[in-house]
This record gives sequence, structure tokens and C-alpha cells, in this order.
Amino acid sequence: MDRWKLIGYAIPTTTALLLSLALWKGSVLLAFGVLAASIASSFLYAEWLQKRGEVISDERTLRIEEAASRRTLQGVVLAMAFSVVVLSVLSEREPGLRSAYYLALALMVLTSVLKLCMRHYYSRVM
Repeated sequence: MDRWKLIGYAIPTTTALLLSLALWKGSVLLAFGVLAASIASSFLYAEWLQKRGEVISDERTLRIEEAASRRTLQGVVLAMAFSVVVLSVLSEREPGLRSAYYLALALMVLTSVLKLCMRHYYSRVM
């Protein structure tokens, strides 16, 4: 493996470690700083790859990304639906879980509406 490819793996790994540390310490400011640095380093790495002439995205990678995103979204919505059902039942016995139920329900509805909006937008654009 080429050394420069390791950077592509090091950025998310380092981000995850530093983000875990920031959240463990309870520092929201540090967590946002880690995220900002991660975004900046990802953009700089992508620009550097383009200057080297590396192919970052072609038709195959775009199709792979689309399929991966679709399956991820399906999994997330399914997990949220199960959590809404479970929290709905549990919140009847434990009133303290009512806010978690409402949050899960709101996130599921928001994700579903966003997906429908994106589908409508891309059906017009493409």
C-alpha cells in the first residue's frame, strides 16, 4: 500500500479517537474543534490528491456510494422505527422515557421527510 493512502485512513481514525477523548472529557468546544479540523484536513487531502492526478470519483465509485448511502439510510430508518416502537411501549411504564420516545419519533419523521424531499428534488433535476 502506498504511504499517501494511509492518510486517507488516518484522518477518520484520528478524528474518531480525538472526538471520543473530547466527549469523554465533556468538552463540547474541543469536539467542535476536532470536527472542524477533520473537515478542513479532509478537504486539503482531497485537493492534494487531485493535484497528484489521482482519480477520486468516477462512475463506479459514484454508484458504490449511492448504493452504500441507500442501504445505510434504510438501516438507520429501520433502527429508528424499532426504537420508536420499543420506546413507545417502555414509556408507558417509565414516564422518564417519554422524551426519548418523542426525540426518536421526531428524528424518524425528519429523516423520512428529508428523504422524500431529496427524492422529489433529484427526480426533477436528473
